[in-house]
Amino acid sequence: MGIKIFLSSFTLRVLLAYKNLYQKAEMNVLLSYGTRSQDYYDMIFTFRHLINSLICDSGAFTKNFANAMTAAKISLDGFISFFKQLQIQKKFDIIMNYDEIFEMDGFETNLRNMWKIEENEIPCVPVIHDYLAVVFDEIGYYLQKGYPLIALGYSEHKKKNGKKNIQYAVNRIVNAGSKVHLLGISSYDILADIPVHYCDSSSWAQEGIFGCIIWWNPNKPGENKTDRIKFLDRENSHLRHTRHVGNYEYIEEFQNYLKDQLDMELLDLCGHDKEFNRQLVNVHFFVQLQDRVREAHKQKGIILK
Repeated sequence: MGIKIFLSSFTLRVLLAYKNLYQKAEMNVLLSYGTRSQDYYDMIFTFRHLINSLICDSGAFTKNFANAMTAAKISLDGFISFFKQLQIQKKFDIIMNYDEIFEMDGFETNLRNMWKIEENEIPCVPVIHDYLAVVFDEIGYYLQKGYPLIALGYSEHKKKNGKKNIQYAVNRIVNAGSKVHLLGISSYDILADIPVHYCDSSSWAQEGIFGCIIWWNPNKPGENKTDRIKFLDRENSHLRHTRHVGNYEYIEEFQNYLKDQLDMELLDLCGHDKEFNRQLVNVHFFVQLQDRVREAHKQKGIILK
């Protein structure tokens, strides 16, 4: 079938609205334990049939980088209990490990967490942070243990020569016969050139919240036609953003896209429900992006096994 792009920290309202527009759309969703809400239980049980593939990560990244009040709500024991109640783990296709340390020396702590999760009969996917085996050969360890899926998480190796380092790690895993999930990466330029099986993105929500729309602009030159439109929600923000909806050169084409594919007007992205409508437009981009990356893999001879 090809790569699956998961929409992370999803909401029920967006899911229902988008499936109302595109009933046959392939919806892949990543829920994070760290940001769980009542929406999650509704999606896991009541509306699970609307989701093609459902996976979960721990939200431990949130724990490490959020304020103390948020962090106190997230723990390894709580993570395990979450899955054991109502046999929730059976609703998920993939469950990521509860990683606490994202630096190069965190392997042992993260591994002990995974052992504890597995002892509770919860299947778990290891997450790599040392892509290049600078401190320890994490990839080699999990390949030797025979894990069929390995995730690449936060790493210092993403900051410098990011695509090159990601490609090295992915190729090493895939060439050994396992699959790869890229956590928090959805760039077309990366995905189209690398044999990645799964990835996820929260940009469907974040871009809308910060006043941006992403769409695939067929008029844009080059292979990657991703285009970003900035909406000016604050007074005088045009002084900081030289390229925005007020001077966007493809505004007419974008308006036609909105009308033809989402039955929206430009005004819908500026009114009282603008954040929700922007998120809906951005979800459409990522659902289509999945098909476009699959086609790029086909054209480039990248075969996912």
